[in-house]
Amino acid sequence: MPADHFLIADGAPQPWLDEASVRHIRLDRTHGDFGNVARGIGAVLAAGEGYDAIAFLDADNRIDPDHVARCLAAGQTAQADVVIAQRRFELPDGTPVPVPDDDGLIDTNCLFMLSGAFPVIARWALVPPALAAIGDRLFHAALVAAGCRRVCTDAASLTYVSRWAAHYAVLGRAIPADARNIDLAAISAWLSALSVPELERLDHMVGVQVRAVTGAAGGDRGAGLVEDNGV
Repeated sequence: MPADHFLIADGAPQPWLDEASVRHIRLDRTHGDFGNVARGIGAVLAAGEGYDAIAFLDADNRIDPDHVARCLAAGQTAQADVVIAQRRFELPDGTPVPVPDDDGLIDTNCLFMLSGAFPVIARWALVPPALAAIGDRLFHAALVAAGCRRVCTDAASLTYVSRWAAHYAVLGRAIPADARNIDLAAISAWLSALSVPELERLDHMVGVQVRAVTGAAGGDRGAGLVEDNGV
């Protein structure tokens, strides 16, 4: 399936990419926000140039050869605005991790957006830094709140190479010192400290109501921390 590749360098461009078969977009500084601003810029650029569909691919993921064709077929059959691709997990050494996704989590790389979802794209760049780690949850909630029609693919076509501590624990492995975790308490505390006007402004910017949940506990990516129609 024909596809063009936009590589957004978030403040760390590599000159050799100028000669590769990608659109190399250089941002002048690193935003430190899990790629949210970079995704927003790349997706807005693609939408503005008239592309039919937009998908994302982070460095810790890989797609199967039929990923784009599978997602496009699912979207066209269901007349959907967003296709949610199924994914599989593995550790960096290639060991499969036999777990499902957290409830409510639609990872960035699982999104395949058709034109009906394009008006929501700017929400990526509006996630505040304090909530950047759960930006994928917020963006999916914004798609839901905007009324985007969604459909899931019938089989996995995406592999996520996980460094999450919870996935090492599932396999009974020693958890490396650099394993990933989210400080849910810090995020919840930041939300709880906002005034009512600040919360209202946040809701307006991200497109959903975001509130801390008492007693929040998270696995991969902070399940149960915020809530609104599936967040």
